[in-house]
Amino acid sequence: MIQFDLPITDLRITLKALEPIQLPAFAGSKLEGAFGHALYEIACTRKDLEACQPCPLRQICPFATLYMPSLPSHMNVASLESPPRPLVFHTEFQNERTIKTGSQLEFGLRVLGKAKQHLPYIIAAIQEMGREGIGNNRGRFELLEVQSIQPYTLETKTITTINNPVVQLEPIVISHEDFPQLPKNQITLHLETFMHLKTAGQVAEQLQFPILIRSLQRRLSNLEQIYGAGSSVGANFAELPQLARELHILEQNTEFVSQRRSGHGRQPVIMNGLIGSVTYKGDLEPFAQVLRYGELIGVGKWAHFGAGRYSIKEKA
Repeated sequence: MIQFDLPITDLRITLKALEPIQLPAFAGSKLEGAFGHALYEIACTRKDLEACQPCPLRQICPFATLYMPSLPSHMNVASLESPPRPLVFHTEFQNERTIKTGSQLEFGLRVLGKAKQHLPYIIAAIQEMGREGIGNNRGRFELLEVQSIQPYTLETKTITTINNPVVQLEPIVISHEDFPQLPKNQITLHLETFMHLKTAGQVAEQLQFPILIRSLQRRLSNLEQIYGAGSSVGANFAELPQLARELHILEQNTEFVSQRRSGHGRQPVIMNGLIGSVTYKGDLEPFAQVLRYGELIGVGKWAHFGAGRYSIKEKA
């Protein structure tokens, strides 16, 4: 069975609005876009170049590592639309809202594998986001606190605060050995943000277990081979999807939701997928590690924005 080795650093970011901040129902894309722009501004030393590819500093540049990663030599460039980024934004899917001046806003940021080495730049980029502003109206904020958390035990460690801005470089790191045991025969996945998976070129409305496992395994293996230990290199990736055919949907209570977001041009992008819950029945033991990783990294399109996030429950 495939073994994956991808350490994860889970950060909780607390902000204070200096002026009203207007957020869409799903703020992940706004935060991710603002973060990328801010990181580029503070990290790139060759803004005279149009792309990262010819830059001699690409291998050590935080922006290139986090936003324009290069692939290991063994990976097939043609098989990826673009290399996955080692950052996953964690936000809620709710109604459009305005954060009032003086109010606080929290979001999560999961930093995958070796990207942890750029933690000081990550925090500096969040501070730069505050100066540039976020949301539909580019409202400004100040960074109050960054904590590293263990999502299963709820242990926390303070990384930096507004009163003590020195960055602690040893956050809590989660490995696959820290994952809780998975129920053996039945689980319910609560889809907390819209999950967009495709089968036969169409968006999957019935979340059959092989579709989920195939997508999870592909995302996890790509991330693990670029940013982790690379334990999955050369593994048999047909085995898990084949075993997944033995499991079936006991109950699915989902709805299809969508949201517009601004594209790079004037044309808006429609983000959509399923939210709700799906209960599966069958032998779950072979899928324990992949499913637990999926809780932390998400699955499907826009997962780096925080889409495709689920939590695992033993019963519906």
